Amino acid sequence: MIERLYSKTTRSMKHSFIREILKVTKGVPGMISFAGGLPSPESFPRDLLADLFSQVIHEEGADVLQYGASEGDKFFKNVIKEFEEVPYLTDEELMITVGSTNGIYYFTRTLIDPGDIILCEAPGFPGSLTAMEACGARVIGIEMDDLGMVPDALQSALEKLLKKKECVKFIYVIPEFQNPSGRTMDLTRRRAIVEIAKGFDVPILEDQPYRELRFTGERIVTLWELARTEFSDPKTVTIVKSFSKILGPGLRLGFAAGPPEMIGPMVKWAQKITVSPDCATQRVAARFIQKGYMRKHISKIIELYRPRRDAMLEALETHMPEGVRWTVPEGGMFIWVTFDKGVDTDDLFDRAIQNRVAFIPGSKFYPEGIDKKNEMRLNFSYSDMDRIHEGIARLAGLL
Repeated sequence: MIERLYSKTTRSMKHSFIREILKVTKGVPGMISFAGGLPSPESFPRDLLADLFSQVIHEEGADVLQYGASEGDKFFKNVIKEFEEVPYLTDEELMITVGSTNGIYYFTRTLIDPGDIILCEAPGFPGSLTAMEACGARVIGIEMDDLGMVPDALQSALEKLLKKKECVKFIYVIPEFQNPSGRTMDLTRRRAIVEIAKGFDVPILEDQPYRELRFTGERIVTLWELARTEFSDPKTVTIVKSFSKILGPGLRLGFAAGPPEMIGPMVKWAQKITVSPDCATQRVAARFIQKGYMRKHISKIIELYRPRRDAMLEALETHMPEGVRWTVPEGGMFIWVTFDKGVDTDDLFDRAIQNRVAFIPGSKFYPEGIDKKNEMRLNFSYSDMDRIHEGIARLAGLL
């Protein structure tokens, strides 16, 4: 009886392949998993957070255990402005979210009617794509190269869709150490994407969950900053960021910054769905930043992850057969591997699980209509270097 009453959205909604894989691989003896986008538990500042939670509850419990503002704690907002070096940002241009996916969902809810189109990188992050599809969006993938979304492909897609009178609501990009490919969009490419978006009057949603995790290369200005400074345009780009990859994903804390015309309706959705972000966690994160722990902690994470990335790159070079290609990310958590057309990573996945090694097949990162099965995503942040070498050797052996 219950299933008969499901909404159309519920009926069509699929389980997250990545979440299901985490359940299958967790706790399996001898399993080496490169599947999840999991930070290393070694990166969690447990002792510091435990002390700060205790302080906050004892000193501010009457406040933080009460209902909070849906748009987020004003004190925490001010700390974020200082940390991000954007003191000029108004409170109306900033909201605290329950992780960055929560902000992506509210942004999508604000703009999308069923059948509206979102243009995203292909491959793209399935967590965002499923949140968008749950809002009724049609997600269309735009070709990528080593520098991210290809401007000519974006321009061509917009021209064709608008000529057909299709409703394109926004462009979604992860410019830094992209999930799943690990690629980084350079400054010239960022300028081109912003210019195209402005030319077609289509907003951009910039997702930056990995920005702080840069191991090599120069820090690049965000599309959000670029639009506001070089283009004198504070309205085209909205940015979402997360503390999940820094403090721990279990804290569910992030923020969105954009024009008040966008943030205001997003807050309305927050009022109806999450009521408010976790008040105690916001104050704990604020203290963590104010006491000077954050920059030092980020440096520790980079020193933990850089050797793991290097170990995976070395293992791929050592064990993979000729003709296999992979990205060399400047940071983040992922490496993208491409095989000859004869290799089907959906089939390879089943054999890999039997051999106690897990990855995510590339096909899971494309919106409907794109069928590519010769790629895979590997996560290097979770496993230590010995397990990375062993896991890559197992995968190469299956090939």
